[in-house]
Amino acid sequence: MAHSIRSHNPAQELCGVSLNAPMAHIKVLMCYAIPGRVVGLEDRIAFVDYFGETKKARNDFFQLSIGEYVYAQGGFVIQRISESEAKAVLNTWEELFFKLKEIDSDLAQNPKDLRQKANLIRQKHQGNSCCVHGIIEFSNHCRCDCLYCGIRSSNTAIERYRMTVEEIIDAAYFAISELKFKALVLQSGEDTWYDEDKLLAIVQGILRKSPALLILSIGEREAGLYEKLYQAGARGALLRFETSNPDIYSKLRPAHNLDERINLIKKLRDIEYLIMTGFLIGLPGQTQDDILSDIQMTNSLGTDMFSFGPLIPHPQTPLSGVPCPSIDDTLDTIARARIMNPDARILVTTSMETIDKENALRSGLLSGGNSLMVDVTPAKYKKLYDIYPNRPGMDAEVSETIASVLKLLNSIGRAPVDLGL
Repeated sequence: MAHSIRSHNPAQELCGVSLNAPMAHIKVLMCYAIPGRVVGLEDRIAFVDYFGETKKARNDFFQLSIGEYVYAQGGFVIQRISESEAKAVLNTWEELFFKLKEIDSDLAQNPKDLRQKANLIRQKHQGNSCCVHGIIEFSNHCRCDCLYCGIRSSNTAIERYRMTVEEIIDAAYFAISELKFKALVLQSGEDTWYDEDKLLAIVQGILRKSPALLILSIGEREAGLYEKLYQAGARGALLRFETSNPDIYSKLRPAHNLDERINLIKKLRDIEYLIMTGFLIGLPGQTQDDILSDIQMTNSLGTDMFSFGPLIPHPQTPLSGVPCPSIDDTLDTIARARIMNPDARILVTTSMETIDKENALRSGLLSGGNSLMVDVTPAKYKKLYDIYPNRPGMDAEVSETIASVLKLLNSIGRAPVDLGL
């Protein structure tokens, strides 16, 4: 597809919207996926063309024909779109898409250090796409008593909450239909109040109203339950193993076993979930060799997205006096993970902003990261998910956070989309 570059400043425009526009306009017009045209079908795989580049996406939900337009996320076809709607989005995106590629390529040239080398590897293997997922934190009740977590069961100072099934479905519908997210994480503590019936009602209710890539972050629940949720349409599972060192693990997660955690992740892989897992940086007793082992374990689990970040000690936990790791340690870990795993999606966690509010997300993306999450939990619950202190963005309107993320991505040449495998 031919393209031309005009002389406007792309840092002022994304998805056809000036980033100086009123928030209401940004909310309506922003986008987190580019539709593509189906150019081939082979069993469960759709071959999808994006501006002349063909990507693969698994098709579990639709009877597709060549020539149709679809949205893909996380390597799955998650929505079919009419040709007229698709072309309207593509016409808006075409010029900017190639301009962003130029900016990204320029920033990845002539690497001089570890992080810059990692960024070049990311650019060569992953292009300039950056997954942007929404996350709804629907309960802060937890049966576990992990030493590092602010919502641990023994923290009596926290105000507990649970969103109803209907509240979760409505919040997801708003995030998908109004805020235009194509992938959504549903996260909670290990809260068994949400039994099989409730969790199935949530997944089915969301997908009935608003197709999306649904990712579950609900802890160590039974493999059979995860199987039923997969059959209901959930396709991602976010479950960190926290540390590959069994001695550290047993100290931090009383009454839990690392092997059981790893075995559950493997079972989720066998079910065919997209696996999102990783570890904490800065745990007491952790060494650089441990972190290297953590990266290797993440990769060995067939992980689709690496999720790791710094330990931010919570004042109501036994680790309250442990110092935060430096931002440099976290950025170097992102870089090493990218160099060791060129094809990985690597999440830049918002916990990094607690250490470096101004530059953490940008630095993480320029050190090899290529995925972000935006908290879309309803405002009345957001502050109560007190997993670590001083969480960024708690007082900001979600539209302000989204606009800030889009501006950041635009400034470094990243397209806030996931183009498939």
